[in-house]
Amino acid sequence: MATISATTTRITINGSYKAFISSSGSTSTVIQFASGNTPASGDAGRFLMWKNGADTENWEIRFIESASSSTVTVGDGGFSSAPGSGEDFVISTNLADIQSAVPSACTVAGKSYSFNGRDWGLVSGAFLADVDISIDTENQNSTASWQVSTNCAVQFGRLTGGEANDSTITRQGCYISMNNTKSSASSNVFGSGGSGLSNGPIVNFYGCYIKNYTSTAANWAFMRGTGPVRFIGSIWDGPIGGAFYNSASELVDTKFRGNTNLTPAWSIRATFVRPVSNAQFANGLAAFKTFLSFTGIFRDTVFDLDSLGTVVFVSGSVSGGVTCIDSTTFTDSDITDSGSGFVHQAKSINYTVTDASGTGLTGAKVAVYDTDGTLQGSLQTSLSGAVNEIIATFFKWQNSSPSSNKTPFDIRVRKYGYTYLGFQSSVSEPIKQQLRLRDNTNLVATEAQAAAITGISLNFATETLTITSDADTQKLYDYYQYQLAQDAQMQYGEDLLRTGNSFDLDDWDMHLATGVTYIGDANTTGLITLAAGAIFNGTRTDANGTTTVTALTLTGLQANSEVRIYEAGTTTEIDGVENSGTTFATTTSASSVDIVVHALGYEYQRLNGVDTSQNLTLPISQRADRNYSNP
Repeated sequence: MATISATTTRITINGSYKAFISSSGSTSTVIQFASGNTPASGDAGRFLMWKNGADTENWEIRFIESASSSTVTVGDGGFSSAPGSGEDFVISTNLADIQSAVPSACTVAGKSYSFNGRDWGLVSGAFLADVDISIDTENQNSTASWQVSTNCAVQFGRLTGGEANDSTITRQGCYISMNNTKSSASSNVFGSGGSGLSNGPIVNFYGCYIKNYTSTAANWAFMRGTGPVRFIGSIWDGPIGGAFYNSASELVDTKFRGNTNLTPAWSIRATFVRPVSNAQFANGLAAFKTFLSFTGIFRDTVFDLDSLGTVVFVSGSVSGGVTCIDSTTFTDSDITDSGSGFVHQAKSINYTVTDASGTGLTGAKVAVYDTDGTLQGSLQTSLSGAVNEIIATFFKWQNSSPSSNKTPFDIRVRKYGYTYLGFQSSVSEPIKQQLRLRDNTNLVATEAQAAAITGISLNFATETLTITSDADTQKLYDYYQYQLAQDAQMQYGEDLLRTGNSFDLDDWDMHLATGVTYIGDANTTGLITLAAGAIFNGTRTDANGTTTVTALTLTGLQANSEVRIYEAGTTTEIDGVENSGTTFATTTSASSVDIVVHALGYEYQRLNGVDTSQNLTLPISQRADRNYSNP
């Protein structure tokens, strides 16, 4: 049983109220008693702590709903698993025990307890916990106050679901006055600190209000939590700061206010497993500081910049710092540097990708790039519409250097068979929750058919298009859309834009290999080059100007006809053949041509000024020469 004693400055709890060993047959909510201090029905309303292994970060605390000499039933969702036989359990000491043991040191009125100018001290495995009470304490010691030794625990209030479960629901919280009246400004609260300890004390405040009353801002207090420290749904008021040394610490739904002294900021000296979330720093001078190589993540955290003269201290190491996600945006003047380190600020991007009717798509790729073209987070692929969260950094401050802003973000969403969606988003814009992709009705090839297309090479890095076999606008479009949908091309925008039979190639270069025919129009600020025998059948505009090549087809010819094509009004021959088939085809960049057709036994024909500004199919009717006599 716990021994409770008092001096003029401290009430000390030595050992546990009750400790026992479990037997077999326990569940997560009903613990079977085997040996030790026998539980009793009067223990309902206390807390049960399961010493689950040697590390205190794995210990679990639950409220006792009922008890008997053979079992203890807990609430708050029960323990994380069913304890086996031989596990260690401890039942908490409460404020009524203290008042009963040292009534002159601890007085009570209703549910309000006063330590009458004293703080507390826990040693030798002590466990102090309570709900729905207020407690008035005071530090009159020189340096250490409200001490909690290794393998000890303090908890006020309840947390539904328990620790380490991302829980946020608290109830039956307490009011705790921690009046630091000692003039020394180096008061260590809970422990002496230095580094995290595997057996460090547990300190849990769930749904509590903690107030440091002082006569001057110099009387600040500094919490040093070498074990798990959990502040959930609580308020800390007054000049008090602290250092989190244990990665199992949790800081959620908690407000810090009234810290009018610049020195006792809250210090990140461990990389938390659970990000800090929905915290508020208000009505003070200091918020938090980073330390050495430790990093932390803050989500949905509010900083009252109007009253905070300083938000962040960055100190200790270039590798240490914080990332604030969906939190108040800093400026350089909000950050005070006392060494080296960084501050990142980011926004969370959460998308659902559907088709035009709102049905979730699987396989849609989503990527976010900053102004440097750096991929934020990683490339994500949707599953039934759901896209994993992307964290995009828009602000980086490091080592006293001016900050850099990386917005607006370029956001790209692609899936073959659907229209490409690309847009920019600034930090101030709301996050779009659902993105709908329309069917791309301009595609002809299936995804498999597009993947099998050969003779087209797209070098996105050098912005070069090379065509080595006959192609047209549709073939190029299908292949380009397929390539855009591949992981390696997500970093690129849709530069090649098609309108009807024409491609705007932006500043890409286009090259047609020897003997290749391409049908379609194209324009670019780069160059379009044709190797020997290559034909560009359409209008092309590049850095050298505009050239239009059209197709001229003559039909209905006699098989032995001679055909000659000249630039209109000249003797410059464009193309010709001595023995044609019934059809003759050629291309020309001339806007008009003269056509000569002659065959033995038929009248000579000459058509002058034929318009070839666009593709033309011309039927030829050859009349028999009445003066011709077949020899």
